[in-house]
Amino acid sequence: MFTKVTVTDSSVVIEFSTWDKFLNASPKDLTIPRDHIVSADIGPDILKECKGMRAPGTYTFSQTYGFGIIAGTYRQRHGVKHFWNVRAKLADHTIRFNLLGDNFASVVVQVVDPQAISKSLERLKESH
Repeated sequence: MFTKVTVTDSSVVIEFSTWDKFLNASPKDLTIPRDHIVSADIGPDILKECKGMRAPGTYTFSQTYGFGIIAGTYRQRHGVKHFWNVRAKLADHTIRFNLLGDNFASVVVQVVDPQAISKSLERLKESH
C-alpha cells in the first residue's frame, strides 16, 4: 500500500504498487534526478493542499465514501503539474518532493517512514 522510495547519490526512485499502476496513478515508476529536488515536506496537512484540475486517466474517490484517495496528475495554470498518490487514512505517512526543472512541480506520495526519507535527502545535500 505504501510507495517504495529509494534515495541514492544521483536520484530518487519512486516505485508504485501494481494496484496503483493498474488504476493509472502512474503507469510506471518515477526516477527523479537528485539535483531536481529542492526540498521535501512531510506531514498530514499536505493533503489539504491538493489543487488544480485532475488530468484524464487519473482517479480520485471522495472521502465521504470512505476511500479518500487522490491519485494522478493535477494541473494548475501555466502548465504547472503536481503528481499525487495518497490515501486519507495514511495521512501521517505523506511526503512531498518539491522539484525544480522536472516534469512535475511536486510529487506527493506516502511511505512507511517519511522522516527517514527526509533525513536521507538532507544528509546527501550536506555531503555535496
